[in-house]
Amino acid sequence: MKIFRISYIIILVTILLTSCGSVKAVLPQHINTITTTIVAKKEVLTELELQDWPYADIFTDTIPGISLVKTYEFLKDKKASPIIVGIIDSGVDIEHKDLNQFIWKNENEIANNQMDDDHNGFVDDIHGWNFLGSNQGNIYHTQLEITRMIKKYEAKTLDEIIETSQEDYDLFQDQREEYNQTSISVNMAIESLIQKLNTTPNDDKLKDALAYYENLQKFHYNLDINPRKIVGDDPNDLLDTGYGNADVTGFKDKGLHGTHVSGIVAAVINKSIGLGSNLLKIMPIRAIPDGDEYDKDVALAIRYAVDNGAKVINMSFGKAYSAHPNWVYEAIEYAKKNDVLLIMGAGNNGKNIDTTANFPNDTKNSDVEFTDNMICVGATTHNFNISLVSVFSNYGKKNVDIFAPGSKIYSTIPDNEYAFQDGTSMSAPMVSGVAALIRSYYPKLSAIQVKRIIMDSGISVDFEVNVGRFGNKKLLNELSVTGKILNAYNAILMADNLSIANK
Repeated sequence: MKIFRISYIIILVTILLTSCGSVKAVLPQHINTITTTIVAKKEVLTELELQDWPYADIFTDTIPGISLVKTYEFLKDKKASPIIVGIIDSGVDIEHKDLNQFIWKNENEIANNQMDDDHNGFVDDIHGWNFLGSNQGNIYHTQLEITRMIKKYEAKTLDEIIETSQEDYDLFQDQREEYNQTSISVNMAIESLIQKLNTTPNDDKLKDALAYYENLQKFHYNLDINPRKIVGDDPNDLLDTGYGNADVTGFKDKGLHGTHVSGIVAAVINKSIGLGSNLLKIMPIRAIPDGDEYDKDVALAIRYAVDNGAKVINMSFGKAYSAHPNWVYEAIEYAKKNDVLLIMGAGNNGKNIDTTANFPNDTKNSDVEFTDNMICVGATTHNFNISLVSVFSNYGKKNVDIFAPGSKIYSTIPDNEYAFQDGTSMSAPMVSGVAALIRSYYPKLSAIQVKRIIMDSGISVDFEVNVGRFGNKKLLNELSVTGKILNAYNAILMADNLSIANK
């Protein structure tokens, strides 16, 4: 669907590459067309290059980053407006030395007075909200959605089961079979690892693997626990609100994911020359546990971010089943009505999400998007060759919109530390950062326009890449809607031209 008309002609600049195909850059007409032959590809990077690779430029550095330095050079004399980015995640270390200056503050709330000063329904929400806690404490571990759905179904009486539709009953049987098979596999893995550790008791990799599978057994696939007890709400009742607390960090030692994601958004806005240090505000919203997120928390988290001024929301999470998808769909539509752009990771199963369910999404289990304010992001590596797409990244010609750096991403983690992480969870905040940059410098552009700019301005690649974990090869335009990689520079140029055209 055509969202808006670009009044200038787009020129495709073909860059010839040695022995690895070609790349196309979308550039506005007034920018000089430059054709360059790249004579070398950097496949082995220094430690510093590896830390900064996502921000490199394919044309000058031969590394497929998002061209951030050129972006800053273009923007350095332009004015910008403050921008709030909501981070719906596991919690954020808001005291991290490289994040604390960016953390959103609710100026209408008085800290720690146990009152809802701004009457928004949340007490003492100075820096955001935690939907995984209460005045009794916080939760971290929870079950997978499939486990919760089976537990709920098995609690039904015989009469209730008889009244169940055949479609719902068949779905339950399929879920039960999948659950049983996976539980057996987890138990077998634990037994095998224990036997191996009896032989090599000091093997740290085996210990880590055992801890991983024991966590699955104890929490993710455990039908007998009630992790929501501390929160005190009914997760199957959207109207049962008034829960949570103001602790947006949660467990600092377990908040690595949200802290890492937040650092990526901050880096895109602030990398190199400190651009935008007073512009970006990160709004932490804790709603993603170890296990599958609750649809109720996600829906209310989106609404909280929208109601409190976020114009971009990062959603680096996802799951295979959804108990209440309509609650989330309604929240996404609420964000659209309020001109808010949502960015989500495609997932890390190496699967085609056109044929494998992945929630949340913007299609309501069909091929047609019901909204145009969400971008789904796959992951790429620093290798500009057949290994360009991250082996773990989900893909989909209909349901993944664009790819962005997601392997070996260096960012903040709790306690003023830094680490490399992999995942489409890292790709999504790359796009969120660029979206925030556009919305900060060109605030009159709508969320829908920003989505189209990001998608249309990416870098196209016409050589085959490996897909998933089994060595399949496809063109990038078979793996996403656009067949492109995020490029901040091209996006800013396009936003600038569209902004001028709209004056």
